[in-house]
Amino acid sequence: MNKLIEKFKALKKELLKSQKILLVAHLNPDVDSLGSVFAFDHYLRNELKKKTTLLSVDEISPLASKLFSKKQIENTYNLPDYDTIMILDREDTFYKLKMDEEMREKNLKIKVINIDHHPKPPIKGALNLVNIEAAATCEIIYEFFKQINYKIPPKAAQYLLNGIFTDTGGFRHNNTTAKNLEIVSDLMKKGASIRKINRLVFENKSLSALRLWSIALSRAELYKKTGMVISFLTREDLKKCNASKSDASGIAEVLNTISGSKFSLVLYESRPNIIKASLRSDEHKGVDVSEIAKRFKGGGHKLASGFEIKGTLKEVKGEWTIE
Repeated sequence: MNKLIEKFKALKKELLKSQKILLVAHLNPDVDSLGSVFAFDHYLRNELKKKTTLLSVDEISPLASKLFSKKQIENTYNLPDYDTIMILDREDTFYKLKMDEEMREKNLKIKVINIDHHPKPPIKGALNLVNIEAAATCEIIYEFFKQINYKIPPKAAQYLLNGIFTDTGGFRHNNTTAKNLEIVSDLMKKGASIRKINRLVFENKSLSALRLWSIALSRAELYKKTGMVISFLTREDLKKCNASKSDASGIAEVLNTISGSKFSLVLYESRPNIIKASLRSDEHKGVDVSEIAKRFKGGGHKLASGFEIKGTLKEVKGEWTIE
């Protein structure tokens, strides 16, 4: 923690020097990434009076659009316009958007700041604030605000609570700790509402989402030898149910509760010729799903990981396969 405190001090110095800051959410952003972006934006604009741009190159989910203002988010950017880039919640976004290549080709002198809780390699040459013990990136940002004695206003408190709540599965996952519960308690004292995010995440499932879940559950298979529970969804399934990609969120957690399972794997076609995989397990089951994800150049945490592979899901003679 001492090393992180030193990096918090360095971060404050860099932000004071910055004038135009690009806040970057990861691809297909989740609530933790967006909560991080919006909370930092609130601090930078209102406290430090900086010029900011919030970036998400992908459309945000219907759930996220109920928590964050889509009007504040841009989906395009011009890198030379900024002196600082903040990558929030996934360091690989910097490389997937080829920002590193553009900076080299144009010889751009831009400060890169990476704040993350995933066990990934740091961004070379960046100020990397990574804490893999944190349940969410929003938790790290809370610690930064606390370290610099920033009085978190109710709106920013809600953004941070949203990220911590969703990344702990509503405090049901094994990454729930006394520390993040204390943080949430403090955020609630500052004006954040746990009831609001709980209602949206767990009590607001659309009929389209439930139909999609029904398809996934009907296809679920348990392989007793390995303890793997697997299911899948195609783009046609989403179209048939009038569902979005975000509606598939949470299925892996449900499959992981099946008796006899050691871990769950859900495959779904996130975009043309790309299959996204979500892996989940529990501490007592003794399976580190991040090791499985690494075999496919993915990553994540011991109990919650994922990866992407190229291909499509096809049914051939009653059997499903990846082509």
